Amino acid sequence: MSVNLPDVTERQITTDVLIIGGGSAGTMAALAARRQGLEVALVDKAGIDRSGCGCAGNDHFLAVLESGPEWDTHEAFLKWYHRLTQGLVDMDIPGKVYLSRIKRMVAYMEELGIPMRLDMAHNDYIRTGSFGQPGDYFINFDGRKLKPTVSAEAARVGVKFYRRINITDLLLNDGTVIGAVGFDVRKGDFYTFLSRATIVATGNVSRLYNNQAGMPYNSWHSPYNNGGAQAMAFRAGAELKNMEFVNYTLTPVNFSASALNAIVGMGGYIVNGLGERFLFKYHEKGEKGPRWVMPWGVYWELKEGRGPCYFDMRHLPEEALEHLLNHLLPVDKNTFLDYCQQKGVDVRKDLLEVQISEGQLPAFLGSVSGIYVTLECATTVPGLFAAGACTVTVGSLSGSMCVGETAGEEAAAFASRGGGGKMAITGEELQERKVAIYQPLQRRDGLHYKELEDKLRQVMTLYVGIGRTARGLQAATQELARLEQLYGDLKAENLHELMRVHELRDLLLVAQTITRGALAREESRFGLSHYRGDFPESREEWHCSLHQRRQGTDVVLKRVPPSTL
Repeated sequence: MSVNLPDVTERQITTDVLIIGGGSAGTMAALAARRQGLEVALVDKAGIDRSGCGCAGNDHFLAVLESGPEWDTHEAFLKWYHRLTQGLVDMDIPGKVYLSRIKRMVAYMEELGIPMRLDMAHNDYIRTGSFGQPGDYFINFDGRKLKPTVSAEAARVGVKFYRRINITDLLLNDGTVIGAVGFDVRKGDFYTFLSRATIVATGNVSRLYNNQAGMPYNSWHSPYNNGGAQAMAFRAGAELKNMEFVNYTLTPVNFSASALNAIVGMGGYIVNGLGERFLFKYHEKGEKGPRWVMPWGVYWELKEGRGPCYFDMRHLPEEALEHLLNHLLPVDKNTFLDYCQQKGVDVRKDLLEVQISEGQLPAFLGSVSGIYVTLECATTVPGLFAAGACTVTVGSLSGSMCVGETAGEEAAAFASRGGGGKMAITGEELQERKVAIYQPLQRRDGLHYKELEDKLRQVMTLYVGIGRTARGLQAATQELARLEQLYGDLKAENLHELMRVHELRDLLLVAQTITRGALAREESRFGLSHYRGDFPESREEWHCSLHQRRQGTDVVLKRVPPSTL
């Protein structure tokens, strides 16, 4: 090739298990694989101590503890999870990847020094319920140090960290994933990782839709999660599942973090401009219904002229307010109380106005959208496993950690029995990969990534957001195709911009899968998650999962019947 490449150092790493994504799922996968005595490389495009959606802390840990009540059992959880996901998750998976591990996971967190028991008087867990749960599944805890604690443990047992490496593509040999390539976002070094098993665990997908604050990085989950796992897996031939379902939540006006679980879990209300608790019109459990019900109800109250809508905590007893304000909101949302102070809002006596957030993947706590995996967290491509919020398994922090542990164990077993492909790549292919990575740095003229990324969010918000129609989705398909053509004209002035260019590549692919699935699914389901104005009702013939995979230059879609208990 005639492209002049920058003078960069080339580094090649060979390992047993490669994990891409250093969040909670990836770190737990690394710990699990390392326990099997294998060499493990954990790669993240940022640091690892504070990476992922749980980087700054978390205040709730979904757990089934079998403590006595009928709701605190495996059977009750599975019934609830089946209702929540409407059977669009393989119901054999929660038992294998979550229920068999969750009690041990809670104990492990306590062994590592995470304060799970906030009820010091009785040395017990404080538990609350929300989102349609049959009981109080969420352990309220102080998770501000969870991520650095488990990261330190991974380092202690010998997991090798590779920080600030942006992985751009997976490597295949004879149809089997054998590693990945990427670059150091600070130094520019070109990295090749060769592995006997590879796990992708880069989390959910943000920055696809405009938020009401007008700032793409003011997102309610990590804005740096750009769908890398989903995009890389899809390019490698893996199946994606139910990508059309997009998650919305409620946030205080122009504030990034939602606070929804903490507020409704403690008994807070959501009221309209008339002071009415309106959610019972949309679900029999009202504020205790599934997450999707709350933005769905707010949408219709606003649309029909009964807005604005508010969080109402004025009725809560002082003990509940103290717990909410001192233990929940400051942990999961560090600046929440600062926000209230600056707004002049005292939640003890004032209403707090809410808005519908921007959309993101996966769809919600049920995690029905993402990479399709088996009971072993294996994708449909040999040698490639997936964990956490990028998969269709079990959502939430605790779910991601349990799924990560499962993926790490299974990937290690796969590597140990020699299941991977030949760890070899030709010099010609590596040169092609290198050219593709650094080419935007060589362009003197071209488009800036912000121009295309802003346009991408505009297209997704207008045509693939709330209230989809066939005509709008067809328009989005055409606009996204134009953006794909323009992608080849992007230039980067430095390594930071080069990282953003490659993030945009993944975002664009994920946007296309969402649009393709939304156009195919001619019904509405899960409220705003997939609301087709031209097909406003759920339809029995569409009570199924929709899988997508690449076949040559085409994309094949197939329907898969819902799972049963």
